[in-house]
Amino acid sequence: MGRSNQESIESDEDVELYTSPWVSGTRAAAYFGPISSELFLEDNEVDDRSAAWSKAERELLESLRDKARTLGANAVVGLEVTLDPFARAPETDASGLRLHAVGTAAKLEPLF
Repeated sequence: MGRSNQESIESDEDVELYTSPWVSGTRAAAYFGPISSELFLEDNEVDDRSAAWSKAERELLESLRDKARTLGANAVVGLEVTLDPFARAPETDASGLRLHAVGTAAKLEPLF
């Protein structure tokens, strides 16, 4: 059975994340260049660091997906996520967690 239009639309908007710069069974129809996203979480705003870090990582990756969607990409390849638990905010010198994600936005197509 075929997919409904709604299912097709939702899958078109989904952006897959890959740590590898190459994805088996696909070819890149277009590259949109590097994209990145950053998030800083002050220590004084956090009671449970583990839960806060997990939530921050989800928000960071969703932000990256949003940037890729805006460009027309359906994937981010070569994804690297950096976590610095001892970061300092340059404006306030507050300590906290800094998360940074960078990758290449791409439009991938199946080979067959």
